[in-house]
Amino acid sequence: MEKRASGEIRVHERKDGQVTYSLRFRVDGKREVLTLGTDTEGWTHRKAERKLDDVLARVRAGVWQPPAPPDQGADPAQTFHVFASRWWLARKGELRPRTQENYEWRLRKHLLPFFADYPVGEIDIALVERYREDKIIERERLMRAAAAGEPLRDKRGQRRVPLTNDTINKTLVTLTQILDSAVERGLLASNPARGKRRRLKTVKPVRRQLEADDLKELLAVAGEMDRSLFRGHRIGRRPMIAAMAKSGLRVTEMCRLRWRDVDVHHERLVIAEAKTDAGNREVDLSLDVMEELMAWRAERQPASPDEYVFPTASGRPRDKENISRRVLGPTVTRANELRAQRGLPPLPKVTPHALRRTYISLMIEASAPLPYVMSQVGHADSRTTLEIYAQVQKRLSRKEVHRAFDDLLANAGRTEIDVPTDAGGNMSQLSVEAGSGDAETTSPGRSDGPRGPRSGPRK
Repeated sequence: MEKRASGEIRVHERKDGQVTYSLRFRVDGKREVLTLGTDTEGWTHRKAERKLDDVLARVRAGVWQPPAPPDQGADPAQTFHVFASRWWLARKGELRPRTQENYEWRLRKHLLPFFADYPVGEIDIALVERYREDKIIERERLMRAAAAGEPLRDKRGQRRVPLTNDTINKTLVTLTQILDSAVERGLLASNPARGKRRRLKTVKPVRRQLEADDLKELLAVAGEMDRSLFRGHRIGRRPMIAAMAKSGLRVTEMCRLRWRDVDVHHERLVIAEAKTDAGNREVDLSLDVMEELMAWRAERQPASPDEYVFPTASGRPRDKENISRRVLGPTVTRANELRAQRGLPPLPKVTPHALRRTYISLMIEASAPLPYVMSQVGHADSRTTLEIYAQVQKRLSRKEVHRAFDDLLANAGRTEIDVPTDAGGNMSQLSVEAGSGDAETTSPGRSDGPRGPRSGPRK
């Protein structure tokens, strides 16, 4: 009878405190050792057990093959610049254009300027932590310069923006992905960028959206600003804000919207170049939004269906920065000036994403089914939709509770209490005890009359 394949998990604690997991087993009478990785790379005893079960199953089936040897063409001395560039060229084709832009920004602006000349095989934890420290120091320098009224600018003259902890962490995630490939090719024993200890602490941002009356006011101000300009100089602030806040478009989707994507007959938008597969969708439009778009088209008079709905003066698509700086920024500033004149607080921070959340919030408040809302905004994951749903329900519940609380106070003392009595028409003993508060109650068999001073002489 053939002997059943067996093996064991080996755990080794290194001098730097990391725990390494490996497997030892036999194949055709020959002992094999397979190194898995460290705890900082996500390996646990439970995960190693599952890997061992998989390996032994392959051994019993006679299909197990030892891992491929390290890439013979991989040179540990090659620089990070060379390695990361090859990694990116092989990877970028799998990603969407917007995601490609994010990766290239992290590489070009942050990772390459620091790591470019280092040999991949020499990148260690100390170097990764020094990169992280440099980013924090750079942020403090930018913030001090801005506070002194002399903000630092880049080569194009644009103001440099300090990185948040979350953004620094995203650059570290990209670095981790690159060095994972280096580990697989045998250039590194383990990934020095992997693990929670390499990340900065982040605080979940408070994301807000506009109330219905706030949105109505913002649209009115945007419309007034549009009318104050000559027809040929209007950029369409009101229809742009309406498209984001009343249809839930992402800012990039709105910027790349062409007139051919506006289905007037079925009152919908066709989004074909979205951030995710779920984002490729058809967005139903209310009559209000359709009227906004049709009025804007009548003013623009596009010569071709391929023209962008909201182009720049040169006919190119706008971008997120353009929308924030030229559309939302001036509109919110003007709206807050008018609110201050009426003694009202300013609007909450208005960003393109805040307008998208506003749409989701208003749709939920209007009792739209959650699956429908998700399909309209292109959410593949329900977490964001459910988060906004919870906020809406909390707000509605708070309104109901406060209304009931106010009614309770307003009606205090007006309700007549039905006092229970006994057969003789006197208050029952239970009623006396319930109404006596902390005072001493009358004992059974004694008079239930007043307990003040006796008016007559004692007998």
